[in-house]
Amino acid sequence: MVKRIENAYGKMLRGVFFAVNPIKKIAVKTTCIIHKFINVQSIQILHNHGEVEAWKFYKKNIKALNAGVTWADGDFKSSNHFFHYKKEKGLYGFSNALAECEKYYKLSLDHLKKGEMDKALFFLGAACHLVQDSTVPHHVNNKLLKKHREFELWIISRLFNDYDFTEEKGIIEYKTVREYIKENALYAYGVHEEYNNILEKEERYYSIALKILSRAQQSTAGFLLDYYNKNFLEKNSSN
Repeated sequence: MVKRIENAYGKMLRGVFFAVNPIKKIAVKTTCIIHKFINVQSIQILHNHGEVEAWKFYKKNIKALNAGVTWADGDFKSSNHFFHYKKEKGLYGFSNALAECEKYYKLSLDHLKKGEMDKALFFLGAACHLVQDSTVPHHVNNKLLKKHREFELWIISRLFNDYDFTEEKGIIEYKTVREYIKENALYAYGVHEEYNNILEKEERYYSIALKILSRAQQSTAGFLLDYYNKNFLEKNSSN
């Protein structure tokens, strides 16, 4: 009964979201600048660590990867991009970041088996979006939702102007999709707890952004390297 009410609530909210969809599409164009930045820099990290073949592969396929990372936020799919660090649930009435990431990852593998490389990389990009979202404190603790958009816009306004958020080194790898989401969520919560008491907003936002953008780049690098090694490197070495 509770699940039925939750599903009905989610359906009602999706109806409201659909009505304002054109506004959301404008917002997506700005927010996905961050995700594209993370993708590009995570691929550069692979190069910096000597993973040249993986770097060449993703550099060649960056267009499909970024198309997927952008698509993942469209039509209010972002309502499913939350994952509470402790409860391991999304927003009430919606799916969650882990379930969506696993779904997109499986779709990527399905298309890869069919030889549909562009579609495979598209859905891998969508999965990367969830890995990256799970580094954001507002995505892993529902109490912070009210400040989510404000923080997001702050990062966008500073990304290519005031501060350098590029990460050059560090590859964070886990064995499963679940570990990427869960460990990033725990990290994001820890960062928020560490810096939330800084009174000056500019300093507080910068301190949090520096940590989580670094984590997003490094864990995306690991996620991409793991995908490449499992699906390309291992096959090539066995031939």
